[in-house]
Amino acid sequence: MISVHVHFYAQLRDFFGDAFVLELPASSTIASLFENLSQKNALAADWIKVSRAASADAFLAPETALVSGAEYFILPPSSGG
Repeated sequence: MISVHVHFYAQLRDFFGDAFVLELPASSTIASLFENLSQKNALAADWIKVSRAASADAFLAPETALVSGAEYFILPPSSGG
């Protein structure tokens, strides 16, 4: 098992709060993180599907392997003027 710190932004905070630590299997990826989050709160599933994951310095592809102890940021789409 690995432990990751997940931060949420915008609408996703309504479903998950600001952040929490999540325990996942050692072979987890961004895609499996998103699946786990969708299972934790089915009402957030539509937002999760259109969100992006990032580390401190880059957006991450769905196949990116998670690293124990790392921080991940989940960002839903946004618009503004």
